[in-house]
Amino acid sequence: MKKYRLSLLLFILLVMPSCGFAEKVGTSVNFANDTASYMQTLTEFGQEMDTLAANAATDLQSREALTDRLIALKEQVTQYAQLQVPEYATDLHQSIVGYNEKLQQGLDQAITNLEEGKAAFESTGIPDTINQINELLNQLTQLIPG
Repeated sequence: MKKYRLSLLLFILLVMPSCGFAEKVGTSVNFANDTASYMQTLTEFGQEMDTLAANAATDLQSREALTDRLIALKEQVTQYAQLQVPEYATDLHQSIVGYNEKLQQGLDQAITNLEEGKAAFESTGIPDTINQINELLNQLTQLIPG
């Protein structure tokens, strides 16, 4: 069935290049893939946070690795905000962008905490923010046309 869908999608994309429909389909597919990837990144980070923080508290290399990971996550948060969003997802995407701003503040605080030798995620609100973003991302994935 997926093979049939992919063939149909490719046919539409090749036959209708001058039509706005192909562009909308492409935007929707890219958005769906990017949203799924972003959701996976946040979920994995949320699951690994406590272990990463515990290791960073006792090991300089782990602290540096965690700082690098926080910086990379900040970049992904920024990139997600710049996605081209299909019309059906505009409102939820705006909500996610709002939470992303809160997440970036938490990531900045975590980086500062690491630099000052404090517990990485103390007073950052990152776990709650990730949960809130993932709830919205789940809503988005339910809206994405299949």
